[in-house]
Amino acid sequence: MSQLYSDRANGPRPRTETEISAAVEAALQSLVQSYQDRDFFGIDFPAICPDNGRPFGTSEDMLEAARVGMVPEMAQWWRKVTDNRSIEPSIPTMAILDALEWHAKHAGEPKEGDYHSFFQHYHKSWDRVIGLAAFRSAVNEVLARNGLAYEMGTDGFISRILEGPVADQLRLTHFDSGDPETDRLLELARTRFFDRDPDAAQRSIEALWDAFERLKTHIDPTNKKSSAQALIIAVAQSSEEQALFEAEMLTLTGIGNMWRIRHHETNKHDLGTDRRLRDYLFLRMFTLLHRIIPGRKAMLHETPNPLFD
Repeated sequence: MSQLYSDRANGPRPRTETEISAAVEAALQSLVQSYQDRDFFGIDFPAICPDNGRPFGTSEDMLEAARVGMVPEMAQWWRKVTDNRSIEPSIPTMAILDALEWHAKHAGEPKEGDYHSFFQHYHKSWDRVIGLAAFRSAVNEVLARNGLAYEMGTDGFISRILEGPVADQLRLTHFDSGDPETDRLLELARTRFFDRDPDAAQRSIEALWDAFERLKTHIDPTNKKSSAQALIIAVAQSSEEQALFEAEMLTLTGIGNMWRIRHHETNKHDLGTDRRLRDYLFLRMFTLLHRIIPGRKAMLHETPNPLFD
């Protein structure tokens, strides 16, 4: 990604925003339109020369029908960029990200072939790999410059991103608690954490707390308190550290009971739609599990392995 002056002077903008503003929506509309005008989407929706049946550009009608059929919200989104004067986005953030993924799937770099003098056009072919790479780079530049917590991968799919050393470790996590079901819950929580779907945030934190509760029964399934205590003793390096872990486990257990994480009664506190609170609680819990899971391995008389390999 190219850097502008403020990036070089102050560093890149933090990627914390999860909602696309009207201004960014207009920028992304303009970006897609520019690729459309250069026939990048003609690879799958070609305009066909009536003389020899060879492609020479993009069929606008085919393209429009296909994308609105796959992402219905684009019926409202797709209009001339100059008509966008609203201070509010015209469609939800998730629909805009769907639109970007859809266009990435159908992007290809056009290559001019021979010139057809009668119709005054060039016949064309396309390179899908190069086209996707170019489109992806342009999309990611807009997302990054505007501090959005999304990034398009090399496969054209968009994932939510989180910055910082804990998030970097989380992306590379390999789970080995000694219990396959606990590992399954932890992996489910990890993958859902990076899902761009807002509903995945709730499912992610629920799976993580389920793994925590299960972990507390690993040593003694009949006595959760003594089982958790054994885990802490196995991993703590001092009495002070043991007290710290005990307090943290007690606090996180209380959070799971008070907030709408493990229980969904109407008297539980809702985490709301903003992912920042969920992220904070998720990473707080994950950091604790990172530290205490080796205690589970020690209790099995195995060489302790860190959660993050």
